[in-house]
Amino acid sequence: MFSTTPRTIILAGAIGAPEMISITNYCEQLHRSGQADLHLDMTGVTDCHRAGLDGLLGLAARSIDMAVFVDGARWGHFMRLLSTAPIVEIQDLCDSVRKLLPHPPPSYDR
Repeated sequence: MFSTTPRTIILAGAIGAPEMISITNYCEQLHRSGQADLHLDMTGVTDCHRAGLDGLLGLAARSIDMAVFVDGARWGHFMRLLSTAPIVEIQDLCDSVRKLLPHPPPSYDR
C-alpha cells in the first residue's frame, strides 16, 4: 500500500479508552503497510480522558516502530480530567499533559 509520510490523522470528539484502542490498531496497520511517520492532530478534540492521555503519550513514545507526533494539544482538552482527579495525582497529570503541549520557543535573556 502506498502511503505518504507523514500521514496526518485529525482526532475529534472525546478521546478515551475505546478511541485509543481504535487509534492504536490503526497505527499498527499503518506501520505494517510501511508508514514511518504519523502526525496526530488534536485540534478537534473536545475532551481527553485519562486513557486518552496515557494512550497518546504511549504512541508518542513508540519511536522504534513508527515516529508518532502529537500536535494541537491544549490545556482545555484535559480540564475535565484535571478537575475530577484526586489531588495527589494532579501534579503527575499536569506533567503528563505538558509532554503533549507545544513547547514554547526558548527565551533569550539579555
